Amino acid sequence: MRGSVWSQRWGLAVVCCCVVLQGAGCAEELTPQEPRGAYMIFRQAVLSGDAAGVYAAMDKETHQVFETRYQTMVGMEEQIVRFLPQVDQKLARQQTGVVLLKERGITSGETLFHAVFTAQKLEVTPEIEVGTEVSEVEVNAEESEAAVVTYSGQVYRLVKEEDGVWRVKSWRELVEQKTSWVTGNQSALEQTVSDLIKEESEEVDKVIQYILAEERRRTEAPK
Repeated sequence: MRGSVWSQRWGLAVVCCCVVLQGAGCAEELTPQEPRGAYMIFRQAVLSGDAAGVYAAMDKETHQVFETRYQTMVGMEEQIVRFLPQVDQKLARQQTGVVLLKERGITSGETLFHAVFTAQKLEVTPEIEVGTEVSEVEVNAEESEAAVVTYSGQVYRLVKEEDGVWRVKSWRELVEQKTSWVTGNQSALEQTVSDLIKEESEEVDKVIQYILAEERRRTEAPK
């Protein structure tokens, strides 16, 4: 099933991201009202496998990706019920990943994130700590965007949102990539529904043409 396979891949992606996150500075007081603190809070959440913390530290546009994917899955469920024969609906839910809505209690973009986020703590070695310490923080002139640069050269981009809190936007592309199976399955389902509707329409046309032909033959028959 695509959904569960993707969940495993997401877990691997999280581990890869963990490797490049900073491992030092846990004892300092952190505040998300400044870029470095926001990054460190994000880092701690990832390393500890805190799904709620990771989600809260991501920017609203990344949240919107999950919400859009959730709404797409709901739309697919509606299409399956409306257009597919009941005998085919179970398989369609499995093949499209819609089955996750019920199996994992997905009711929003946030719960979709929790359903696919693999909580996994990373053992932080001295090598990782040294290589991933913050080298510098760059903030743009408008103080609306920032980049946290580590000694290993990794760059984490953040945005300052309306509430004055800095949040990470670096995972947007990763999230879009790792949830692209939803839109791909949506396209496949829509094509299936379109083909089914076309077949049904052709069958209806055949019946109509048959009825009309029979009526003409009846009326033209000699009395």
